[in-house]
Amino acid sequence: MNNVMRWGAAIGVMVLLLWGNTYAMARELAIVANRDFPSNVVTVAGVKEIYLGKKMTEGIVKIRPMEHNDEVLKKKFIQKVMGSSIDGYKVYWIKKYFQEGITPPANKASSADLLHSVAQTSGGIGYVWADEVKGDGVKVLLKVEVGN
Repeated sequence: MNNVMRWGAAIGVMVLLLWGNTYAMARELAIVANRDFPSNVVTVAGVKEIYLGKKMTEGIVKIRPMEHNDEVLKKKFIQKVMGSSIDGYKVYWIKKYFQEGITPPANKASSADLLHSVAQTSGGIGYVWADEVKGDGVKVLLKVEVGN
């Protein structure tokens, strides 16, 4: 009986460790683009250039960045990819708009809306949670671990 209890305890600890590791795994966001986007990969620095309005074309294709309205996802994107705060990012775009006339990335209400818009837009690029990427019209250019 003593061995049975030890085995039961050992199995219980293993289950807790596995569950804990699964729970502790960080979420990823995915940078997605229209399936016809000229590039198949992008770096974090490249994404930053796109979302700051500094890189506006890829080859001959005009890049059309889109943002997600989900506050948690947007905050993770701006912090981890853009290296900024939400307020700093907003101020940047206000200045950019009034000084250079460049329009900030379009906002989309949901992942489904963003994925659909990216799929339907030449040069479309956006971000969603990696586990939400579905559909034939988009491709993943980059995944970024952003924590829980």
